[in-house]
Amino acid sequence: MISNWLKISVALVCGFLTNFAFEPAGIYPLVIVTLAVLFGIWGSSSPKLCALTGFAFGLGLFGYGISWLYISIHEFGAAPPALAVIFVMLLVCLLSMFIALCGYLQAIIDIPPHRRYLYLIPSMWVMFEWIRTWVLTGFPWLLVGYSQTDSWIAGWANFVGVLGVSMVVCVVAGVIAYSYLHGLKLTMVTFGTLIVLCGIPTLDPSWIHELPPIKVALVQGDIEIHDKWDPQQARHHLNYFVTQTEALSESDLVIWPEIALSYTDTVLKKLKLWELLQSYPPDVLLGVLEEQAVGQETVYYNSAVGISDEIQKYRKSHLVPFGEYTPFRFLLGWLKDFVIIPSSDMSAYDEPQKPLMLAGQPAGVSICFEDAFPSEILKMLPEASYLINISEDAWFGRVLAPAQRLQMSRMRAMETGRPVLRVANKGISASIDHKGQVIDQLSQADGKVLMTAITPTTGENTFVKLGNITIIFIFSICLLNAVMLHFKTNKLHQD
Repeated sequence: MISNWLKISVALVCGFLTNFAFEPAGIYPLVIVTLAVLFGIWGSSSPKLCALTGFAFGLGLFGYGISWLYISIHEFGAAPPALAVIFVMLLVCLLSMFIALCGYLQAIIDIPPHRRYLYLIPSMWVMFEWIRTWVLTGFPWLLVGYSQTDSWIAGWANFVGVLGVSMVVCVVAGVIAYSYLHGLKLTMVTFGTLIVLCGIPTLDPSWIHELPPIKVALVQGDIEIHDKWDPQQARHHLNYFVTQTEALSESDLVIWPEIALSYTDTVLKKLKLWELLQSYPPDVLLGVLEEQAVGQETVYYNSAVGISDEIQKYRKSHLVPFGEYTPFRFLLGWLKDFVIIPSSDMSAYDEPQKPLMLAGQPAGVSICFEDAFPSEILKMLPEASYLINISEDAWFGRVLAPAQRLQMSRMRAMETGRPVLRVANKGISASIDHKGQVIDQLSQADGKVLMTAITPTTGENTFVKLGNITIIFIFSICLLNAVMLHFKTNKLHQD
């Protein structure tokens, strides 16, 4: 009999190893193995132990997977090391609680083992991943579906998005766990069913219609955070971006990163930057810190300004908690005395927004981690024929977060059937085709301008039409069936 402590230790190690299924390592089959081990542990454990092993799995997964937050809080936010560690660990524990609850709840539902592994555990897992995307404004990092961007399983994103991909991964892991626990071999029929389940959606969808390509230049910036907000260097940075743009006359579109300059839009207007950029042949999209007077106060927006025949704007609606605003200010306002982050008191823009017309095509614009939320991207569809994400990834260090961000952008392309352009100061700037494959990219150590081209597309797939409604319906029906079967079984036992 395996001891409880050994099970907890194995779950912790499996959680840590799961990180290597995601980019930058990208060993995508690994997540199926680690989940199969965790699900196998759950199949032979009490509800309490299932919760503990789930929590341990989460500690391993998130403890390493979001460790880059320490860099943001301590190195760039100037928070004391102890406070930064405490903050990160609290978030890790909060995220781990979702997996702990998943383990506990699946264990108290009494249904036959094959049903538990085929649809109860996968549905429960995906339900908690979905909850993570919106509770407390959402933190949808390391959803297991993201690990499959280079796998045939990712073809399901066309229909049910990244959460649906997560569910397919969990079903495969559940079948493996069930087969091992019950001494069964994966028969040819079962194996064939899994291949069909995972492989059919990889066929190129006929609903996509390609439009004429556009030539794009991505100006990465490569400016350190501390230098970016140094007033003495502001003019130098402005000259750099303008000089680069002036030399890119052959492009249809030039894109600068999120809040590319420390100047507010009011200052940039006084410097007549909009008029200057309009005089250049390509359209330009640049991230700016926008200030606007509202009554006696001045509010700030994290905005993107599109410079074409007319001036267009997109304002960020989904802000980063603690980075761009302080949630529960009446309780946590004191944190601003310890964590000093530039432009950290911004306002969310709640009004509906449309794609920006850039290079003759409607572009769905998002800023920073907005592209981690499919619901934010779907607001621009089906009108948008391509997607743009501008970001400031210098906050996150050089290893995990930039690669994770790129993988999320690839999944957005797979879900929507739209090419994606992402421009990240000191991150990974890239062009991605409508199948989620990287066309060209700049790493953090590469040059500062990426010349590339994309082919915009039109059309609506199931996910663009329905978003997460499909997968929510699927896991809700599965969980309802499991609960009804549980009560039916208990009633029979009582009789």
